[in-house]
Amino acid sequence: MRDYINRLSRGSSIIKVPKLSCSEEQITMDIMCNTVATGSFICDATDKVYGMVYADNERVKILSEQFGGTHIITEYQVDASGLEENDEIEGTFTVVCNAGEKKIPFVFRCMKENQDDIRNHVKTEAVVLHIDNEENTIIHKDEAEQFECVLIKSGTEETEIDIYADADFIELEKDSLSTDDFAGDRAVIKYIVNPQKMHAGNNYGYIHIVSYMQHLKINVSVICKKADESEDFEVRTEEKLARYKLTKLYLDFRMKKIKKEKWIAESMQTVDRIRGIKGTDVFYDIVQIQLLIASGREETATQIYNNIKKDIVGRIGENVELYCYFLYVSTLIVREEEYTAQVLSQVKKFFENGYDTYRILWILFYLSTDSDNKSIRLVRIKDVINSGCISPVMYIEAMNIINAQPVLLRVLNQFEMQVINYGCRNDIISEKLAMQIADVVANEKNININTLIILKKIYDKYEKDEILTVLVTQMVRMGMTGENCFEIYEKGVLRGLKITRLYEFYIASMPKKTDRQLPKIVLMYFAYDNTLTDADKAFLYANVVTGRDSYYKNIYEGYERNIEIYVYEQLKAGNISDNLVVLYKALLKTQLVCDDTGTFVSKMPYMYRMQCFSDVVRYVHVRYPQFTEETVYELSGETAYICMYGSDCEITFECIDGQIRKDTIDYDIEKVFDIQQYAEVFEAAGDYGKNNSRIIMSRICEMRKNSQYTQETLKLYKTIKKEQGISEQYKQQVNAWMIDYYYHYYEEDDFWHEYNYVDTDNLTKKDAGKLIEILIDSSMYSQAYEIAGIYGCCMAKAAKLLKMTDYILTNVSDGHSQIIDEITQYIFRHNIYNEPVLSYMCEYYNGTNDEMYAVWKSAVNYNVNVLHMSERILAQMMYTGVHTGRFTEVFADYYSKIPDMLIVKAYLSYNSQFYLLRQKKANDIVFRVIEECMGDGYGLPECCYVAWLKNLSRNPVALREDTSEKELAQSVLNELCEHDRIYGFFKKFKGILDLPYNMQGLTIVEYIADPDDKVSLTYSINGADRLVQVMKSNEWGIFTCRFNLFYGDSLEYTFIVNDSNEQASTEPVVCEYKDIPSENTDGRIDMLNDCLASRQQHDLTTLRKLMYSYCVEEYVTREMFTIVK
Repeated sequence: MRDYINRLSRGSSIIKVPKLSCSEEQITMDIMCNTVATGSFICDATDKVYGMVYADNERVKILSEQFGGTHIITEYQVDASGLEENDEIEGTFTVVCNAGEKKIPFVFRCMKENQDDIRNHVKTEAVVLHIDNEENTIIHKDEAEQFECVLIKSGTEETEIDIYADADFIELEKDSLSTDDFAGDRAVIKYIVNPQKMHAGNNYGYIHIVSYMQHLKINVSVICKKADESEDFEVRTEEKLARYKLTKLYLDFRMKKIKKEKWIAESMQTVDRIRGIKGTDVFYDIVQIQLLIASGREETATQIYNNIKKDIVGRIGENVELYCYFLYVSTLIVREEEYTAQVLSQVKKFFENGYDTYRILWILFYLSTDSDNKSIRLVRIKDVINSGCISPVMYIEAMNIINAQPVLLRVLNQFEMQVINYGCRNDIISEKLAMQIADVVANEKNININTLIILKKIYDKYEKDEILTVLVTQMVRMGMTGENCFEIYEKGVLRGLKITRLYEFYIASMPKKTDRQLPKIVLMYFAYDNTLTDADKAFLYANVVTGRDSYYKNIYEGYERNIEIYVYEQLKAGNISDNLVVLYKALLKTQLVCDDTGTFVSKMPYMYRMQCFSDVVRYVHVRYPQFTEETVYELSGETAYICMYGSDCEITFECIDGQIRKDTIDYDIEKVFDIQQYAEVFEAAGDYGKNNSRIIMSRICEMRKNSQYTQETLKLYKTIKKEQGISEQYKQQVNAWMIDYYYHYYEEDDFWHEYNYVDTDNLTKKDAGKLIEILIDSSMYSQAYEIAGIYGCCMAKAAKLLKMTDYILTNVSDGHSQIIDEITQYIFRHNIYNEPVLSYMCEYYNGTNDEMYAVWKSAVNYNVNVLHMSERILAQMMYTGVHTGRFTEVFADYYSKIPDMLIVKAYLSYNSQFYLLRQKKANDIVFRVIEECMGDGYGLPECCYVAWLKNLSRNPVALREDTSEKELAQSVLNELCEHDRIYGFFKKFKGILDLPYNMQGLTIVEYIADPDDKVSLTYSINGADRLVQVMKSNEWGIFTCRFNLFYGDSLEYTFIVNDSNEQASTEPVVCEYKDIPSENTDGRIDMLNDCLASRQQHDLTTLRKLMYSYCVEEYVTREMFTIVK
C-alpha cells in the first residue's frame, strides 16, 4: 500500500483497476456446538491484487489475513465453544485490496452434537447365521471331488466362526471364517469328499459351524458305489441284521424278558429269512438244529445234522468257532456222557491252543462238567472281557453268576463296573446283589461318578436305607453339591440318616429359594453348629429371615444374634449376593454403619442387580466418560451386582470368546435398595464415601440437578479434580463448573487465594470469559490479561474489559500488542471505549474503511491525536478506490494539521484523476489545496494541474476578476503547452488567456484508456480515404490526436484499443467543424475559417474584406520574417 501511495503521489494512473469476484456472495454453514470448524472461500481477480481480509466477529479468525495474486483462497476458523443449538455466529468478511472492498456476509448456525458420532460406535446387530442347504446328499464316484455350500449371515457385528467336520471323508478348505470372508452377506464353505476314506454304501457326516451364539450343522451323506468283490453289500447288511436279531432274542430269553416259545419262533423266522436272501449257510443250519432240538423236533434236527456233518468235518480249519459250535449242537443230539467228554476235550484243546474267543468260551460253559464252579467261570469271563470282548453274551453270563452268588463281587474294578452297568441298563440286578454292591462301595476309598450313578439306580429300584446311606456318604466324601444332588440329600435328611455333614451338603445343594420352609431338624442343627460356607450361610439366614414373622417365628430368636454378626461381617467384607440382599434389606440399621462397614454401605444407593439372558457372557464392564478406567464385574451364573453412579455410564459385556459386545446382549437391570426407605442409614454412611471418586461424581451430579450450589459443592469440585483416574475431559468439565460457581455464587473477597485451584489450561471460550470477568472484579488485571491473551475475550463483557484495558494501557504496556489489538477492537465494536483505548487504536488499529472511520470519528470527538490514523485511512481509501464524503472529511481534518506532503500529493493526484478520467465531481478543497501547493512552490503531478485548469474552464470569465489567479492559470497553460500537453478544453480560455501558438487552429480528439494500452484512430476527412494515426498518451490515462479542420470539414473516426490481451474497436463518430471564430481571430487559420464561413453564408462583402486582410497579413509576414533553415 505504501508503494501505491508513492506512485500515486508521482501521478501514476488509477484507471486500471482489477475486477474481483468471489465464489460465494453469502456464506452459510452448520457447525457442531463446542467445536472449531474450518472453511474457506475463493476470490478471483482479473489482475494481481494485494490486500487484507477482515472478519467482524471475534469467533471467526482469518488464518492468513494478507494475500496477493489472482486466485486467492482465504481460510478461516469458526469457534463455536460454549454455544448452544440454533445459536448463530453472524458477521461479514471484508476483502480490502486494490480492487476495492468486497463484503461477504456469513452466518454459521450451531447444531447439536450427534452422540452416535461422538462415540464413533457404529451400531451393530448380532450376527445370525443360516445355511442355504442343510442337507447334502451326494452320489459319489471313485475320484475326489469338491463341493460347496453357502453360509448366509444377517447383522453387522464382527464375528469369528469355527468350522470342523466329524467324518474323515469330509476335508474342509478352511477351518475358520471371519467377517472379512463374507462377500456382502454370503460366504462359501468348500469341502472335498475323499473316496479313499469311505466305505461302500451310505457314509454319513456333519460339517459343524460354530459361532459364539450358534452351532449349525450341515448333514453330508454320500452314497459310495465301490465294487465289493467278496460278496454283495446288501446281502452282507442283511446277514449282520440277522445275527444281531438272533443275539438279541437269545439275550432277551436269558434275561427272562421273553418266553422260550417266542424265542424259538422268532429265531426260526430270522433264520428262514436270511436263508431266503443268502441261500445255504452252514452256520444257520446249526442254529436251526439247536432251535429244533429246543422245540422237541429232534428227528428233523437229526436229519439236518446228518446232512451237514460231512461238510463241516471236511473244513475244520476254515472256521474253528463254527466247528466248535457244531460239536456243541451234536452233544444235544448224541446224549452220551462219553461223547460229551470227547467233545469237551476237543473244544478245550482249541481254546487252550490259540482259539480263546468268547464264543468258544461260551460253548465250554455249556459242555463243562465243572460249570457249577461259578468263581472259575467268572474269572474266565473277566479275562475275556479284559482282553477286549464287548459281547453282551459274556455280560449276561457274568450277571447271572453274581446274581446267583453276590459274594463273588468283592471289588469294583473295570470288569465289575462294566458288568454291573450292563445289569443296570437291563434291570437284572437282584436285591441281594444291590446290597452287596452297596457294601463294596462303602468300603471303597476312591470311587468315581459312575459308581455313584450305579448306586443311585439301584437305590431308585429298591429304596433301601442301607444303599442310600452309602450313596450319601460317598457323595459327601467326594464333595458333590448342586441342585442335581439335592434330591438325594433331601431323601437322606427326610429318612433321618446320621451322616456327618449331611445337613451342610443338603443346604449347599438346595435350590436357593428363600421362601422354602426347611425341616425343623435342619434348623435346630444349624442353630447350634454352623460350619456352612458364607454363600450357604447367607441362604440359610435369608431363608430364616424371610419366615421370621410366620413359620419360623418360634425359632428366629435362636438365630437372631448369629445373623446380625454374620451380616456385620459381610458388610465389613463388602460382599453382595441375592441372599445377602435379603439380609441387608431386613437388618440394615444405622448401628451397623461404622469405620469397618461404612465404605461398603456408602455404595449401596448405587447398586443394581443385572441378569443377563445369555450363557456366553463372563464379565460386565461399566465405563463412565468421567474416568479413564472401567469397572469389571464377574457374573455369578447369570447375575452380577454392579454399581452405577450416573445415568451416562456405558455397559458392555465380555463374552467367552474374548469379544466385547453391547447391543447384542439382552439383560434386565433393577435397583437393589430403595434410597428413601434406607435414607437414614445411607445418610449415616455418607461421610465414608468422601474418598470414593465415583460417589463424589454422583453427588456432584445430584447437587447440580437440584441446583444446590454451596461451599460443599465447591469442596467436592476441588476434591474430585485431585483424584486419580479422572479423565481429562471430566477434569475440564469440573473446572468449568468451578469457574461458574466463582462467577455466580462465590461471595468472598479472596479469589486471589482460590485462583490456585483453577486450571487455566484448555478452557472453553465461555469459561475463559467468565474467568476474565472474575479476575477483573478481583482487580487481578495482569492475570485477566494473560487469560485474554490465550483464549481471546469474545465471551467477556466489554465494560469489564475496558476496566482491564485501561489499567494495562496506563500502567503496564506502552507499545503495540496483538492481544490489546483484539481487546480494543472487541470493546469498540460494543461501543465501549475511552481516551486511552482510542489513542491506542489510532496508533495501531487497521481494519475495513468503515471501521477505521468509526474509530477516527470517535477519536476526533474525544480530541485524541488522529494524525497517524488519518494517514492510514486516507491511504487505504485511495488504495481501495473510495470516493466519498468521509474521504474528504478525513482529508480536510488531516490537512488542517501538519500533513505529510506525500499523502497530500497522493490525495490530490487521486482526486484529480477521478475528476478527469472518471468524470467524478471533486470537492472544492481539492482545487484549493492544489492552488495553495502551486502558490507554495510544491511540485504536483501533471494531472493536478490539468484538473485545476479544467475546473477553471467551467467558468473562465471569472479569471478576468482575479488577476493573480489569471496569471497562475496562464502560467500553467503555457507550461503544459510547452510540454506539448494540449487538451480540448483549452479553447475555453480563448479570449481570456493567451493561447500558445502550438495550439492555434487545432481540433483535439481525446480518449481515456490505460496508459499501457496502444490506442489508434482510424479516420476519414470529407469522405476521403481512411487513414490510421496512433494517439499520443499523457502517461496517466488521456490519449490525444490533433487535426487542422476548416469550417465545414467532416471528420469521421473510430478508436482501436490494443491492450495486452485483445483488440477492441469503438463505434464510429462523426464530427463537423462549424465553429465561427470570435471577433478576435488568432492567426491565419481563423481568418481562413472566417472566409469559408462567409462564403457558405453568401456574404461576399465580408468575404472580400477577409480575403484582403489575409493577403495583407501574408505579404507583411513574408516581407518581415525570414525562415531560417
